[in-house]
Amino acid sequence: MTATKAQTRPTPQRTCVACGTTTNKRALIRIVRTADGIVADSTGKLAGRGAYVCGAGACWDEALTNGRLEHSLKAKLSADDANALRAYAATHSGGGQ
Repeated sequence: MTATKAQTRPTPQRTCVACGTTTNKRALIRIVRTADGIVADSTGKLAGRGAYVCGAGACWDEALTNGRLEHSLKAKLSADDANALRAYAATHSGGGQ
């Protein structure tokens, strides 16, 4: 018999909306536009339009203040959603704001 090589699946790549760095999907944090608003998706499985942000605090600042996240999600970011995302960034990433 001949030995078969185990096929490896390609790792999904995504781009940070703030800095433009392309990396492994799992290394980025997904932000999702849902019917309830814009939320961080820690599981990566929420339904809705999504955008990805690096864990770097500068990327979170760029995404939230310069409209890059709004543009990617095609939705306006409410003050409550922005505050919730800043709090998420402060606890789950490299620092946030």
